[in-house]
Amino acid sequence: MSDVTPIRSPLRVAALIPAYQAAAHLGEVLMRFAALDPAPEVLVVDDGSRDATSEVARRHGAGVLAFAANRGKGHALLAGFRSLAGFDAVVALDADGQHPPESFPDFVRAAETGADVVLGRRRFDTAMPWVRRLANTVSSGWATLAAGQRISDSQCGYRLYRREVLAAVPVRASRYEVESEMAVRAARLGFRVVEIEVPTVYGSETSHLRLDRDVPRILGTLARLSLEALAPPPEMRAAHRALSDRRSGAGIATS
Repeated sequence: MSDVTPIRSPLRVAALIPAYQAAAHLGEVLMRFAALDPAPEVLVVDDGSRDATSEVARRHGAGVLAFAANRGKGHALLAGFRSLAGFDAVVALDADGQHPPESFPDFVRAAETGADVVLGRRRFDTAMPWVRRLANTVSSGWATLAAGQRISDSQCGYRLYRREVLAAVPVRASRYEVESEMAVRAARLGFRVVEIEVPTVYGSETSHLRLDRDVPRILGTLARLSLEALAPPPEMRAAHRALSDRRSGAGIATS
C-alpha cells in the first residue's frame, strides 16, 4: 500500500518517463507509480535503448513509445507530450529512480492551485556530486536572470507542464537543454512558474548527461535565450501574439 494521501484531481494528469538504457531501475519506478492511489497513466519513451527498457515498461503496464536510435532527451520529451495530448497536464520525470514517484501528487496539487509550470527543486547538498552542483548553480542563476522568475534548479527533470504551456511554448532543444528552454520561455510568455521541493536521491544509477557535450549545449542555449530578450525570434513573437489574442478573448468572454 502507498503511504501517500490519495488525490482525486479534476485535472487529468499523466506521467511521462524519457528512458535510455534504463532497464535496471525502471521497473521499481513503475511499481511505485502503480502503488499510488489513484495510479496515473504512465508513458515511457524509450530513446533507442539497447537493453530491455521497452520490455520492462510493457511488463509493468506502461505505455511505450520506442525510437529506433538514440535521439536525445528533448526529442523523447516532445514526442511524449504529443502522444499525451489528451491530458490536461503532464508530469515528466527521469527513469533512473532519482525522482520519487511519491512526489507526483505534490505536482498535481500545485497545478490545481493555479500553477502552469511546476519545477522540482532539489537540495544542493553533499548527496549531489560537486561537479553537478557547480554546473547547476551556474545554469540556474543564468536561467533565473533570463526568465525573470526564480528558477532554483534548472536541470531538475521532474516537472509538470499544463497542456496550455505545451501548446504555446516553442521549443527547439534536442537534449538536456530542453529543461532550461521550456522554463525560460514559459516564464517569458506569462505562464505562472512555481517550484516545489523534491528529494535528492542518488544511488547506483549512471547519469547520461555528459559534461563535455551537454553542459556546453545548456550554456549555449542560455546564451541564446538571453539574447532573445533583446531580439525575440519569430516563433516567440508569434507565440506572444497568439497568447495575447487568446487571453484578450477570454477576458471579453468572462467580463
